[in-house]
Amino acid sequence: MTDSRDDADRIFIRSKRGTSRYVYNPHNPIGLALIVGLLLFAVGGMFLLKHNPGLLSGADDWDGDELRSAVSAATTELSHEAEFGPGTINYEDILQAVIAKHGHSSKDALTVTLASEPPESAVFYGGTEQADYSVTVDGTDTAFYLSVHATMRKRATDYDSVTISVEDGVCPAS
Repeated sequence: MTDSRDDADRIFIRSKRGTSRYVYNPHNPIGLALIVGLLLFAVGGMFLLKHNPGLLSGADDWDGDELRSAVSAATTELSHEAEFGPGTINYEDILQAVIAKHGHSSKDALTVTLASEPPESAVFYGGTEQADYSVTVDGTDTAFYLSVHATMRKRATDYDSVTISVEDGVCPAS
């Protein structure tokens, strides 16, 4: 059996409640700091969950302002990178992923659809690529019409320019 003088040196001690579990030692400064830190961490977690209920659920509900902000940031990023253009395979998925990255809600509620004829890739022959896309989300009537225009030199690795214009509403019928 150990006495209380030995317990002051150890961070963990055996529980005195009849079990053989180890517990933090409140007589050791590190053990006391761990107890207080754990309590503060738990209280902080409960505070965050109370004031941000969608934190763990990955809320699917976008609002119009969040979608507008995400579309604006995504189109700016894609225009500056000029790595992908509308002739790139699965460009809708690229648009969806970048828009979702700039939003705070679930990617699953976001829909990006091609609203024009599929563009021909300009990778081998150079030229321009043009396509129109509709961006919508479940739970709101907000929609955006993206017109993507890209130019590329023959056998280039990146686009010379990618221009994305954004308008409110769905794409007009092609």
